[in-house]
Amino acid sequence: MLSLITVPNENNSTREKRDDIGNAPRNDVQFKLEPDPGKVDPLAIFLSDPESHLSDILYLYFRIYKKKLLWAFAQTAFAKLKLDKSQTLWITDVGASMGFDILYLLRRLTRDFRDPLPYRKVFVSLVEGDEKLINEGKRTLKNVLAASEVDFQYYRYPLVEGLPLKDETQHLAICSEVVEHLQEPAELLREVLRVLEPGGFLIMTTDNSPSLLQRIKRIPVYLRGKYEKIYARPAPNSAVVTTLQWNGREYPIFGHINLNPTRYWEKLSEDIGFEIAAFGTYESIRRGGGSKSSVALAGYFALGALVYHLMPRRLGRFFGDTTALLLRKPER
Repeated sequence: MLSLITVPNENNSTREKRDDIGNAPRNDVQFKLEPDPGKVDPLAIFLSDPESHLSDILYLYFRIYKKKLLWAFAQTAFAKLKLDKSQTLWITDVGASMGFDILYLLRRLTRDFRDPLPYRKVFVSLVEGDEKLINEGKRTLKNVLAASEVDFQYYRYPLVEGLPLKDETQHLAICSEVVEHLQEPAELLREVLRVLEPGGFLIMTTDNSPSLLQRIKRIPVYLRGKYEKIYARPAPNSAVVTTLQWNGREYPIFGHINLNPTRYWEKLSEDIGFEIAAFGTYESIRRGGGSKSSVALAGYFALGALVYHLMPRRLGRFFGDTTALLLRKPER
């Protein structure tokens, strides 16, 4: 729904680094959602209509607070990394899609590229399996970053095979809305730990559907006897959204098969070897709730604002519908 508008410039030289990791084709999958007007009231349909302006506003609310949280985490990481203007900052985005999170952080770091970078250079590695997303991301980043001291490289690589990066080379990693799609998320987190320098940071976000607030939202569904039908955790074999073809192999791309509460991800991260540097959360009206009535949607929106604005992070992280953690690889 929200997209960057870029103006191509054929005279700009690209800073993109060529990547020869995998060129196998993939099949695109199209989804069509058809609302059932008999089950919801007209205002609820309007609220959930992707083409409505109010729906844009609600989605933007979610995106704004995700971005604010990402930037707050990044500021903490940058301050503790203590890099100076003579050094290069190395960042990787794991499950990068079109690179919007990285681009947002770079814009904030330079006041929309009006200020010079606080480092000698920034090198960004983006790991993504979807060829279509990679091509779109390359076009966007090439145009936006052409005049900056930022180099980038996309890797087309299945995350279940690890990360195509060298040991202890990255200062900051981002893994946003990825681990819930993996059968073995611990393996990916170990890979991120491997590629981070000692003292490096990981910003991780994931769906926190099992949180207390989300369960409260779903009480109306439970009372109607439809909880298991709507919210039952999908089996891996039934949750394949599409597949990735890479090096002669086919990898399934799953939906949300690994939904766990915040404390699960905190414990898993610590068991793998990370330290928890900061907590966070944010609430998305788009995650939905147990009812689609206009009154219920307004209530969910108000509860989301309460979670983000008023609750201390150490408490709010158990209520928001998204787990957000700033993790640190210990110094030696």
